[in-house]
Amino acid sequence: MTSIYSDSPSPATFLLVDITKLNPYSLSPCHPSLHHLLYIVSGNGSLLLAGDHKGDPDKHQATSSIGETIYSLYAGSCYMLAPDLRWTVELSGESQLEGFVLAFDGIRLHGYEQPAGKTERGAFRFPYSGQVCHYEQPFIGEQIQALYDSRAGKPSFSLYAWQRDFLQLLDHIRRQVDANETHLNSPSLEEEPIERTIRYMKEAYSKELTRELLAEIAGMSPGYFSAAFRKKTGKSPMDMLAEIRIQHAKELLLSCTYPLRTIAQTVGFSTEFYFSSRFKQLTGFSPTQYAKRDRVRKMASSQLITAQLGRSGSRLASEKSEERIVGLFLEDYLTALGVKPVLQYSRAGYYQRYLSPYLENVDMLDVARIDFGKLQQAQPDRILLGFSNFASEGRYEQFAGIAPTVVFQDAHDNWRSMLTSLGQILDREREAKEVISRYEAKARDARTILSRKIGGGTVALLRLHFRHGLCLYGGFAGYASPVLYEDLSLTMPPLLREWHKNGIQPVTPITPDILEQLDADYLFLVVDDGQAVLLEELLASKLWNSLRAVRGNRVFQGSTDVWMTFGIIAHERKIEFALAALN
Repeated sequence: MTSIYSDSPSPATFLLVDITKLNPYSLSPCHPSLHHLLYIVSGNGSLLLAGDHKGDPDKHQATSSIGETIYSLYAGSCYMLAPDLRWTVELSGESQLEGFVLAFDGIRLHGYEQPAGKTERGAFRFPYSGQVCHYEQPFIGEQIQALYDSRAGKPSFSLYAWQRDFLQLLDHIRRQVDANETHLNSPSLEEEPIERTIRYMKEAYSKELTRELLAEIAGMSPGYFSAAFRKKTGKSPMDMLAEIRIQHAKELLLSCTYPLRTIAQTVGFSTEFYFSSRFKQLTGFSPTQYAKRDRVRKMASSQLITAQLGRSGSRLASEKSEERIVGLFLEDYLTALGVKPVLQYSRAGYYQRYLSPYLENVDMLDVARIDFGKLQQAQPDRILLGFSNFASEGRYEQFAGIAPTVVFQDAHDNWRSMLTSLGQILDREREAKEVISRYEAKARDARTILSRKIGGGTVALLRLHFRHGLCLYGGFAGYASPVLYEDLSLTMPPLLREWHKNGIQPVTPITPDILEQLDADYLFLVVDDGQAVLLEELLASKLWNSLRAVRGNRVFQGSTDVWMTFGIIAHERKIEFALAALN
């Protein structure tokens, strides 16, 4: 194996020694002299590092009474732990902590450059210790799961491939650390206790958080923690937690039509009544009033800008091709119209991967923390926003200050109307009509084929959601159902038809007994990033294996980026998927 992290001519590499699932016997290092990579799949707990701090004694205030430094563990958290570092994992209450522990060694050769010298092997350390890749956990989780799945029962030559895949994982981690030095560097293990609890609140706001748990993370008694928190921030820990949750609730209110009860539970409030009370206390509006007020204001702004763009007159074809467009979560439409945007939507590591062949060398713009400096450097002529929450909280003015900005309120409701509107704005009405005509012909041909192949066989779409677990997609709204049940005229299972009549939401978390009642002939299964453990549990369950579709080997797995999005190219991919699966 070749050197990948050598900072001198001496060859160096890393060797994966063992990978195990986190269990009661692997809550501390089994090989103390080795590096350890700790990755959490689900649950909550604490990572305790032994004392033995050197240097400034005031720099490590987050310590327990026995001299241990405490860090929070939650789904997606990942820590690189140096050799000889004493660490222990503790569970949080009744939490069933699940994850992986990778033990690996670093090796460097010395003396090889001397013709008559003796080559010796020495230790080599990974050049980073601390929390890694806060925002790209699904990719890391997938790679670790693959390493675990292939750890045993391999022919000897496959061990080389196993080590190669491990080195690629380390290389990815190192590059992410280098690219985000200010956020993911070694001082992350020395983070101030109050800052650490605030970060934890922002990452785990949807979970049940108490003052006692936050105080434990900070390494303080509850009373002292509250006083220290208020002194540093000017507010109590629970008030700040409520503000964080309300901010996320605002985004949901402006980007979806879920019931208030669902939104309240999604952001961490125990009841709809308490959520509404806190929302009005902090914003001055009820949740319903806030959604209506902001949507009306943004729609008025959109109509004004759209009208101004329309008066600018048509452009020559050469001018159209040179126009610089940013269309966040509208890249599918733009690509279909022949427009290559100058930036692409992403959110915390997620993006529409199926567009990669069309958007080569296009940089990402993370809407979770919009870099307006990067946006301005892209010098867009127009900015198009696929969701209104992208422009909430004063961001509309920042967008509009860079380029004329259009905010679409319901871009996902009717893709044909949306594509036509974009065609008008971008002076590409002919292209829009041609694209729609092409799609209709493709859907018509697919309907004929599928009707002949499966007749009235029932089809349902399930998703292992990163937040809500197993969900059923139905009705005639959302990203998938219009394609399946309208464009392709596939048949809903009786349960979905009944739900549709009763006005059940198009996306519904379900329990195993509901899954049993569904009884579809064919199942499409979409698995979000980071849900490998949940998928493994589902596929191994007795109930799952009793389903008609499973018994008949009629379950087909699709990708989140295609199925959980709107846009003409994604819808065409869904049609192709259905044809390949059911034909």
